[in-house]
Amino acid sequence: KEAGLSRGGFSENPVAMERLCGVESISAVQRRFSDGLEVLKCMADFFKEIADIERHYANAVTRLMNSTPFNFRLNMVVKWLGADTYVEVGTLKTAWDKMGAELLKLAQVHAEKAEQYTTNVRQPLMECVPQMEELRKKLKIKEKTYLYNTEDAKKRHIREKQRYLAMSDQCSDIEKKINFMKEAPAAPPPVISRQESRLESLKKELGTLEAIYLNTQKEVERINSLVEKELVTLYKEAHEVELKRVNTIKGCLQTFTTSLSNTAPAYLEAMRQLIVCVDEIDGDADINKFVESHRELLQMQNDQPSPTSPPQPPPTSPP
Repeated sequence: KEAGLSRGGFSENPVAMERLCGVESISAVQRRFSDGLEVLKCMADFFKEIADIERHYANAVTRLMNSTPFNFRLNMVVKWLGADTYVEVGTLKTAWDKMGAELLKLAQVHAEKAEQYTTNVRQPLMECVPQMEELRKKLKIKEKTYLYNTEDAKKRHIREKQRYLAMSDQCSDIEKKINFMKEAPAAPPPVISRQESRLESLKKELGTLEAIYLNTQKEVERINSLVEKELVTLYKEAHEVELKRVNTIKGCLQTFTTSLSNTAPAYLEAMRQLIVCVDEIDGDADINKFVESHRELLQMQNDQPSPTSPPQPPPTSPP
């Protein structure tokens, strides 16, 4: 009977990875963990880039709100000289300021999302990396150890099997030779006796080789059984770590999706506020406001005599 892989030690309802068996399966599990680990790192880098984009956008909008174009300065020189800004009034100025305020609110939303993506999305992914790296290293060491032990045992088993079969063939040949000599009419009895003695000695040696061969076979079965039992424990741990990885990614994607869905209301509210302000822009009202802001000019015009009125005579003194 040839030594084979044992299935001992498995539970009645094994987890998915526990269904794998044999030393050869470790390389497949190790590759799964290696790929899963690198995918995890790539996802973490992706969300880092997303957070950087959100943060850059928020900072850029904030800078824009302090820029010379938004504040009606022609260039920075005018600002440095302390000159007054270009003036806009009325409903147009109100709408412009409202737009700036809403953009600042949206910039704050993006800044908050950058922190959410860093803390609530990327960080949980990175927290899975050390455990996966440790398990990948453990799988690599176990694979090397198991392969060495099983291959060494198999080599000894094959070597002892070959020695046993060679001795068995030798005994069979001598036994055939003895039977042939006994049937031959001229075979001398001393020769037959020497061959029988040799056969008896070889059979004793064959018995020893058979015991060694069977022991190596049992050793292969013992090592395979031990490896399979250890693989059960190892694959249970691998199953839990891989399940944690997938569930962590799922949770992070749910958080990311929720964060994206929360962005829409902020933009809708900003749009609603801007629509109201833009609709209220009234050119006539703004012009009237401009005119009313220069009452002194109106007063000066009222105080001057009309060019079409007749000249008034000087007042006469009483007699």
